[in-house]
Amino acid sequence: MKSVMEETKVESGSEARTGCAFCGHDAQELGKRIERAVDEAKDAFSATLEDGKFAAERLLKRGRYAVEDGLEEAAHNVKRNPFGALAIAFATGAALAFLVPRATKK
Repeated sequence: MKSVMEETKVESGSEARTGCAFCGHDAQELGKRIERAVDEAKDAFSATLEDGKFAAERLLKRGRYAVEDGLEEAAHNVKRNPFGALAIAFATGAALAFLVPRATKK
């Protein structure tokens, strides 16, 4: 009685190739298919990583522009209403001083 491995050996010229016992494919062919699949997965991962990097850079730029616009808007409002801005700053400082506990409290 022959084993499964002996049954799948196919003589080709002077070299013997061992095939898959279940599907009959050549081991070298399977290796090449696996290598192609790994290369495709690497390419897909690389593309996804590159897209993520591009999206993060765009988000960073948008955030930077939003902060710059907010600072310009605040400067403009302070110039238009200096006493109102001073009152808001004083009220904010007083509220923070009241809400934040002192570290030197005995």
